Amino acid sequence: MRERLKRIFILFMAAAVLLGAAPSTAFTALADEKETENEDLEIPKVFHKDDDNEVVRIVIGKTPSITIGKSSTISIAVKNTTDTDWLESEIWIAPEADYQGYYDEIEDEDGEIIKTMNATYPFEITDSLNKHYKIGHINAGAKKTVNLRVNVKKNLKEGYYPVKLYISKRSRGEDGMSGEFQKTVMVWAETKEASSTSESDESSTEPIGFALGENQSTPQANYNEVMNFNMNLRNTGYKTAYDVRVEMELSEDITKFPFEINDGNYDRWMNNINPDQTVEVPYSMAIREEAKSGYYPIKFKIRYREEENGAFLTPVEDTFYVRVIGKDEEDELSDDAGENERTKARIIVDSFETDPARILAGQDFTLKVKMKNASSDITASNILFTFEPEAVENSPVFTTANGSNSVVVNSLAPGASEVLTMKFTSSPSAEQRAYNITITEQYDSPEFKNAKETVKIAVALKQEARLNTGTIEVMPDSIEVGTETNIMFPINNTGKVTLYNVTAIFEADSIQRAESYVGNIKPGESGNVDVMVAGAAPTMDEGKIRLTITYEDENGVVTPVEKEVQLFVTEPVIMDDPSMDVGNMDIPEPEPTKMELLKKYAVPLGAAAAVLLILVVVLIKRKKKKAGMDDEIL
Repeated sequence: MRERLKRIFILFMAAAVLLGAAPSTAFTALADEKETENEDLEIPKVFHKDDDNEVVRIVIGKTPSITIGKSSTISIAVKNTTDTDWLESEIWIAPEADYQGYYDEIEDEDGEIIKTMNATYPFEITDSLNKHYKIGHINAGAKKTVNLRVNVKKNLKEGYYPVKLYISKRSRGEDGMSGEFQKTVMVWAETKEASSTSESDESSTEPIGFALGENQSTPQANYNEVMNFNMNLRNTGYKTAYDVRVEMELSEDITKFPFEINDGNYDRWMNNINPDQTVEVPYSMAIREEAKSGYYPIKFKIRYREEENGAFLTPVEDTFYVRVIGKDEEDELSDDAGENERTKARIIVDSFETDPARILAGQDFTLKVKMKNASSDITASNILFTFEPEAVENSPVFTTANGSNSVVVNSLAPGASEVLTMKFTSSPSAEQRAYNITITEQYDSPEFKNAKETVKIAVALKQEARLNTGTIEVMPDSIEVGTETNIMFPINNTGKVTLYNVTAIFEADSIQRAESYVGNIKPGESGNVDVMVAGAAPTMDEGKIRLTITYEDENGVVTPVEKEVQLFVTEPVIMDDPSMDVGNMDIPEPEPTKMELLKKYAVPLGAAAAVLLILVVVLIKRKKKKAGMDDEIL
């Protein structure tokens, strides 16, 4: 039975696409859900590849239509069908890659392929296309509307197109997003004539939107008075909202609703509201005598038509705050009460992040700090947050991009949060470490005016590591296979951070891999490489060998730096070739050197000179002796 229903559903969808029915018939087998009186809302059935569960549902008033070649808005209501409140929720459009094979082909129970719908991705790829839209808190059984902004492709054909959505949520008491679901909604793409009206105004983000309480103070009154106030309501979109109706959400719980419920209906009909028009919604409410002091969030639902005679769209939900001065404030707190006798809100840093996450010295970055009112029952109002970065030598390490370092928040209810965004520029000469940013809070509580508190966060600043090498000496720069050469050069740390475990590695087909460990090099210092490299094979290329210098940062992350070294390796010269007949070869004698000639003739010449000298002496003696004998004879 289930397979038959599935096949019927698939065939029905295929027929709808082929026939090109009107938008009101899009997405076959839509189940009507009676949400409120005089309003029929549709819940699309789960597409067969979607997450088949009832935790989250998509609710639409009618099939959303988009304009081909134009910027369009898809209005969708996300419903929490569980009995647990969702603390956080998000929705985003799936990227084009997730469409591949998702809508193209489906098999029936007989294994045959059925084309079910046009699976063309209908949107232009922009930076904001797949952004996550924050839906925020959704109570159990409630729903919230979100408008998804898209740019539709220009060459698209009219027809129905599936839009794959991702929805994530985090329930109370759980850490992080506890669920992520995928849902399909059909949209009708059509061509519209160009218009010069405000409907084509691309500067607005939504066709119709509403803002409550702009440019007005929080209404307040004593417990025994009637609070007369007008609530400002502005159309923030670029289209006229027709037949606008504002409904106040009532409650018997005095902790949530401080007013007497005297009338049967507190709805207000405001007729039509043009783009950027502000109207005043009047109320006159008697405060309950037993109401406690504090700020009360009053919830409203705003219903409207996008077309003059169209159906009501999913209502927009928003909150407006009023202040009640109860009897407890008069009786329990005197004018001269000291600081320790007064209660005030506690505002803390819930979390923070930077973009980019790793900040380099001299780089611009965006700081997002989530501030939370940690009080259980005390509201903070008129809050001024001032950011004061840590200074080094009387100069702040981080400076704001626009000159302002303050952010104002009108009110933070108990348990509520607000994300503060500041853009900073970091100092290029700052030392690598974490620097404090002090956030000064100045705010009012019902019992405590101009309270001041400070909190601190630490933002890590990184310095980019830099190095260079001196002259690389290769001696000799040409070797034979099996012989070695000596390579020497210095590595200079030109940055502001220490380079750890510096190593030089030599690799090529012509040499044996060699590695030289240099160690740590402090900023401004050098380390020397002195390594012997052996030839392994003749060079077959331009004689380039790869030199890789690696170093680690303080976290042990390794960074390589590539360089090249010139070295040629040749075949060795072989002297004893067996094919050569040495016996029959005339090997020329080498020419003797002067020293060799001197050694060769020195001894004989010396001996001859000595003999000659002895001979001369003998002859002289003989001559003298003969002469003496002649004298005697005479």
